[in-house]
Amino acid sequence: MMGCSLSSINSRKKNQISNHISQQQLNDEQIEQLLKTRFSRSEINDWYHAFIEKCGAGSKTSSFLTAHLNKQLFIDYFTQLHPNGDVIRLTETFFRTYDLNGDGSIDFMEFMHAVNIIRRGDLIEKLSLIFSLLDSNQDGYIDRLKLVKMMEALYNIKGINYKDNYNVLLRKVDSLITRFDTDKEGGRILRYKFIESCMNDNALRDLLNVYK
Repeated sequence: MMGCSLSSINSRKKNQISNHISQQQLNDEQIEQLLKTRFSRSEINDWYHAFIEKCGAGSKTSSFLTAHLNKQLFIDYFTQLHPNGDVIRLTETFFRTYDLNGDGSIDFMEFMHAVNIIRRGDLIEKLSLIFSLLDSNQDGYIDRLKLVKMMEALYNIKGINYKDNYNVLLRKVDSLITRFDTDKEGGRILRYKFIESCMNDNALRDLLNVYK
């Protein structure tokens, strides 16, 4: 008669637990890549385990390779940063920017690069990111329509009601174009000019620095 002893069952359970824990650890190569961000090894591991817990949905096989953050979870995270504002429009664009392979999800590496800029990046990096979000078709410039959408999204995040006097927002955008387009590019604003102009305008700089 075949059977299993209690000790062998316990041994298998211990091995399963050990394998599960091993699966959830970052290896040295992965950590070295992530140390290029401004996070320490300890912080990276803390972020990783939180990411696995949130995105693995309790799966016993969740790991660096299998855990992914979908768009709704991504939006939920950034909503926590601005609970009094509407971050959905800007965050959806942000999500598309970091969903590099277009599969509708973000892995841990992509997530950490996004968080790195938001939480630890300097103002120039954040402004460059905002430009990239606006220049969604990657043609190298932003125009009046893109600026209007940007101002709407930023006012939503700040909880500012612009809909009752929309003309004020449009005048602000036209003023920005005049200020930004000093090279007479026909209303097309290049990245360096966008960053330079924002850095020299205290009110606009504070508005654009949405993730302080």
